[in-house]
Amino acid sequence: MENLKLTSLEEAIMLAILHHPRYGQDIVEVVSEASQGEYQIGCGTLYPALKRLSRRGFIQEQKLQENLDVRNGHSRCYYQVTTTGHDMLLRIETIRDQIKSQSRVHQALT
Repeated sequence: MENLKLTSLEEAIMLAILHHPRYGQDIVEVVSEASQGEYQIGCGTLYPALKRLSRRGFIQEQKLQENLDVRNGHSRCYYQVTTTGHDMLLRIETIRDQIKSQSRVHQALT
């Protein structure tokens, strides 16, 4: 079984691209907006996190050849969650739910 350890940043990135492939700056904006500005991701943080997630098989990248004239000939890289990444997020959510449930049971007993 894959190690369930994800940083909160990695999890936020994966959630940002869970249902919609996004490119780097778009990920930054979605995470910042969703966190009401608490997460301010810089390029020096984002791209290493994307590489780690990709190496672990949780996300994949796809380079699109759109708007090459606007981007000085460079393709834009979009990231999306893989099936493995989706399964990982579901397992983490299940564990969180179990912990919350145990906490409620414990509180009810005390």
